[in-house]
Amino acid sequence: MLKDMLKEQYGLIVNHKKVLRIMRELGIASIIRKKYKINRGKENIKKNILNRNFESNEPMKKLVTDITYIPCREKMIYLCTVIDLFNNEPVAWTVKDCQDKSLTIDTVKQLSDKHNLKGSLIHSDQGVHYRSNDYVNLLNDLGITQSMSRRGNCWDNAKAESFFSHFKCETIKLMKKKLANIHDVKRIVENYMDYYINIRPQRKLGGLSPSSYTLSALGT
Repeated sequence: MLKDMLKEQYGLIVNHKKVLRIMRELGIASIIRKKYKINRGKENIKKNILNRNFESNEPMKKLVTDITYIPCREKMIYLCTVIDLFNNEPVAWTVKDCQDKSLTIDTVKQLSDKHNLKGSLIHSDQGVHYRSNDYVNLLNDLGITQSMSRRGNCWDNAKAESFFSHFKCETIKLMKKKLANIHDVKRIVENYMDYYINIRPQRKLGGLSPSSYTLSALGT
């Protein structure tokens, strides 16, 4: 750098070794920037136990979860959802205007308040929210086995991705105006969840809605 400055400002062409020697003789030292280790985010990465086996013959045994964003006029809104692979039903969801670790934690807590999740498997991507110590510890406390997609492989969590695709295509993308705020999003989400669970037929469920499929499969 000093060599380049001497050439640029004074027209002096000096070998960098000579510059270093003169600096040492005069006791001049440059400020060296501290190098920081880059956190590659590999903490708490789990194996892909689900391994794209999206079939389940029992409720609450195989779950998939993910986060999506919903642009609004005021700010970005985030939706976290847990899907039960038994009947493709969204069994818990949380809407927030900030994407912090509470988004995933609150969603799992909401589900655990309604169901005993001991022995369940929950699959996600390798997002930082799913690798936080608080989230991992919560799953351990609840007796839940954690599974993760391979890095950069969205197909490993295709069921969660598919749900968000249907949700946006059947709500957000049909609207002429962008939603205003979190209150609009919460209203849209609640209405869509009721429709998806109780009315919307699914080919893989024999043309039944998730709730109807559960009634048929379990006889309850």
